Amino acid sequence: MWQIQTSGFFDRQLFNFAQNYKDIADLKTADRFLDCVDEAIHFIARSPLTCAVYFELQKVAGLEEYEFRKWRVKVFPFSIFFRIKGEKVVVLEAIYAQKMDILNRLPSEMDLAEKE
Repeated sequence: MWQIQTSGFFDRQLFNFAQNYKDIADLKTADRFLDCVDEAIHFIARSPLTCAVYFELQKVAGLEEYEFRKWRVKVFPFSIFFRIKGEKVVVLEAIYAQKMDILNRLPSEMDLAEKE
């Protein structure tokens, strides 16, 4: 199994999305969302190379060396966006399906560095 490391940006997003589900729906929905994200992360940890490569980012200067990938969260309209670095999988972002314009957010809004 690969080692998973999450970015600070991903951690903040996850908290905000779960809080939003709790506020709009209920605690059960927020918990289900977190369970589905956890399930997706476990799949990524087992098989990151089976996830789709996001080729558009390899055309961006300074990002050519990274292999960005994504995996869809079941039930909810989100994908998990990550890169492989050595023996680690670095989870960068949970992307709402309607806002997958990643190229316009990098690198300003996304924390590409791992947490210390």
